[in-house]
Amino acid sequence: MSAVPESAWQHLYVHVPFCDGRCHYCGFYSGVMDEVTRIAYVPLPGRELALQMAGLPPARRTPRTLYFGGGTPGLLGIAGLRALVTGLRAAVTLDGLDEWTVELNPRSVTHDLAEGLRRLGVNRISLGVQCFDDGVLRAIGRRHTVADVEQALQMARAAGFENFGMDLIAGLPGLTPEAWRVSLARACDLGAVHLSVYALSVEPGTELARCVAAGTVTVPDAEAQLESLAVAESVLAAAGLARYEISNYARPGFECRHNLSCWRGEDYLGLGPSAASRAGRRRWTNRADVGAYLQNLSAGLLPPTDTDELSPEADAVERFIFGLRLGEGVRPDAFATAYPAAAARLAEWHASLTRLEKQGAVTRGMDGAWRLTARGREVADAVLAELA
Repeated sequence: MSAVPESAWQHLYVHVPFCDGRCHYCGFYSGVMDEVTRIAYVPLPGRELALQMAGLPPARRTPRTLYFGGGTPGLLGIAGLRALVTGLRAAVTLDGLDEWTVELNPRSVTHDLAEGLRRLGVNRISLGVQCFDDGVLRAIGRRHTVADVEQALQMARAAGFENFGMDLIAGLPGLTPEAWRVSLARACDLGAVHLSVYALSVEPGTELARCVAAGTVTVPDAEAQLESLAVAESVLAAAGLARYEISNYARPGFECRHNLSCWRGEDYLGLGPSAASRAGRRRWTNRADVGAYLQNLSAGLLPPTDTDELSPEADAVERFIFGLRLGEGVRPDAFATAYPAAAARLAEWHASLTRLEKQGAVTRGMDGAWRLTARGREVADAVLAELA
C-alpha cells in the first residue's frame, strides 16, 4: 500500500540543496557542498519517490506538474540533472507533464544546460534575478551580473524556451526607487512572461540580519516597501502582466501551474531535505539535514520528517486563506459546500468580509467571489489574520 494517497503524486517538488555561495538575505536550506556529496545526492530523490509510491499501480503514476527548486539545480550540470531525472522516471511517468519548471541562477546557464533541459522535457524555467543593478547584486551576495541575465535568456530562447519567469525583490538595500523602476521595466523588456515580486524579508540567522542588527545595513521601512510593491503592480499591469497572486504576475496562460495547484489546496509531494508535502489534512516536512537524508535513503529508508495533521476546521480555514491570496478570490458558500468543516465559520466570514469591504480591503465581484483590493493587498497579513 502506498505511503500517501494518489493525489499527492500529481504535483512533485524536488529540492536541490546546493549553491555556489550564500546570498546575504537567503533563509532557505542550501549550502556550498563538495562534489562527492552532490554526486551521492543525485539518485536519492528518485529512491525517496519510489518508497513513497510503493504499491501504486505503474499506470497511475502520472504527475501533472514537476518543479526543481533550490538551492541552485543548475549546479548539478546537465549530466547530474539527467541522472536525477532517470531516478524519478523509475518511479513515475514524466511524459505529458502539463508543466515542468527548473529554477536557475543566471550564472549557471550554459548552451549545453539549456538545450539539455529542453531535451529532457523541461518546458519552463525560472531565473533568480532579484534586480538589474550590478552594485546592489554584489552588495547582497549574488554572484551573477545583469549581463549574465541577458546572456542566460539568449541561451534559453535559442534552446526553444518561451515560458520563462524571473524573481525580483522589492526593498533591497541600496536599490533606489529609480533603479527599482528600471529593474521592473528591464524584466518586461526582456520578455519575461512571469514575474514573482517579493518584499525583502530579514530572515533570522542570515548575513543580512546580522548586518541590520549591527547597523551596517539599513533596509527600507514598511511604507517604502509598500510603495515599491505598488510601483511594481502599476508597471507590470501596464506591461500586460496580471497580478494573479499577491506576489506573482503573469501574462494570460503563463501562470505557474505548480504553485497555483498548491495555493488552490491540491496535494503535493516534496522530495529532498527541507521539502514539504501535503496529503489531505496531513502535512510533513523533510528535516533540513542533507547528511541524514543521504544516510536514510542510502539505507532504503524514508528521510526523517516533522509531521502534523490539521483538524478539519483548521484545514478549511487554511485553504480559505490561501484562496483569498489569489486573484480569482473565494466564494464562501461554495467553499463551505466543498469543505463542510467550514460551515461553522461561514457566518463569521461573511460578517468579516462585509466589514473589510467597508474598509476598502476586499470587494465582491459580480461572480460572487470576494477578492483583495489594492489596499487589501497592502495590508494582506492583517486581512487574512482577521479571517483565520
